[in-house]
Amino acid sequence: MRKISALLLVLILLLGCIGLAAAADEGDLPIDVKPPQNVSVNWMEENDSPTTMSFSFSIDPQMSQALIAIDQARDAGLLETMLKQYGVSDVYVNIQIDWALDDVNDPVSGWHYNEYWDDKYGMGLGKDENGRYRCSEWDIVEWGLNSLDTVQTYWIMRGVPDDDRWNGIPEDGTPGVKDQLRPDQYEYYDDNVHIDFTKHTAYFRVRYALTAVKETEEGIQYLNKFSDWSETVCYGKDVVAYTPIKAGDIAAPEITDLHMTDKEFNDNPIVAFTLTVPDALSKMAVDAAAHGGYISIETEARVKGDTEWVGMGNADWEIKTGEMECALVTLISENHPKIAKDTPIELRCRYRCGQPGQDDVFSDYSKVLTFETTEIGNDPQPTPPEVTVTPKPEEKKDEAKKDKCPLCGFCPQPLGLCIFIWIAIIIVIAVVVIIVVKKSKKDDAGEKKRG
Repeated sequence: MRKISALLLVLILLLGCIGLAAAADEGDLPIDVKPPQNVSVNWMEENDSPTTMSFSFSIDPQMSQALIAIDQARDAGLLETMLKQYGVSDVYVNIQIDWALDDVNDPVSGWHYNEYWDDKYGMGLGKDENGRYRCSEWDIVEWGLNSLDTVQTYWIMRGVPDDDRWNGIPEDGTPGVKDQLRPDQYEYYDDNVHIDFTKHTAYFRVRYALTAVKETEEGIQYLNKFSDWSETVCYGKDVVAYTPIKAGDIAAPEITDLHMTDKEFNDNPIVAFTLTVPDALSKMAVDAAAHGGYISIETEARVKGDTEWVGMGNADWEIKTGEMECALVTLISENHPKIAKDTPIELRCRYRCGQPGQDDVFSDYSKVLTFETTEIGNDPQPTPPEVTVTPKPEEKKDEAKKDKCPLCGFCPQPLGLCIFIWIAIIIVIAVVVIIVVKKSKKDDAGEKKRG
């Protein structure tokens, strides 16, 4: 409960920092945000479809922390109570990605954003007053966040087959991708569109679409608010080639506030620390992601006094500003089958950058943080206690007992059989004799009658 209360406190503070709506009855939403940051894009060189782009951006650290707090409050069943003062019961975030080819102001192939992206008619993002979709396959008007991590990556501008996605639905006013390109900008064959990016340039921008759920007497309403567009990013004939990240480019992680949590993994403790992701690192991570790479964080720990560091196998690795968790079970080893309570533990981190065709690049290590652990080494499946076997007492030899009949327990066993068995045998013989005698008498009487 202490953890939930802390989350709600964080939520209150963060919503206050990024701008609270003072009047929910005026249609405002409880969050105002900055546009997506550090946008990057790269052509995938036909590794998916002939036109697919890998598009990445980063979330502002304040917004990232607010979204994490909102998500955790929702999981705890407390979000509705928190948002009640703003007149809404839930709030969530989508993204919208706009695109253009060669000239962003061109009436055909320029930016494709229009009034329908704003849900002007209350029928849903991208729809007109009749609920008909008025955007093409390449117009991204309602995609959710992949996660709550700092870096977000999407595949966009993907190939479309020769159906409604390419040709549109004219009677509904739904454009196809073909309607948004000029004939000299593409070729269409093998059931796919092809664009020569040595001759053409694709432009992209992204924004957030925030939606709040409001319950009224008339029913549920969805209130939308949009961030500004991000900076424009492009790929094509006029774009400077991307330079891979190299050794020395990445600064050491900034970590603080190392502490024990009330969580466990396999019955062993979990610690947490706060990671601060500077904008320069976010930019590098976004560029790496768009070009098929990544930047992650690695956590190492050791018992204070040991010389060797241990790579922690159950620790958060995706970079984000905020709390990162690390399970301590990995510290169990032959040298440390159990680690006593209050043993000093040291922890440090570094960034790893992986890029296609390149050796991995590492940052320097962070400063070393120290804390005192609870006991480590609890067996998640305790071995049951050994069963004590009480030896059977030896029976005392009793010669008289040997002479007793095992069946009745008292007869002298004449000729080795229980006396009751002998009685049974005699009765059976007697019965047989009686039956034979009676049958013989009947046969004699029958013969006399015939005679």
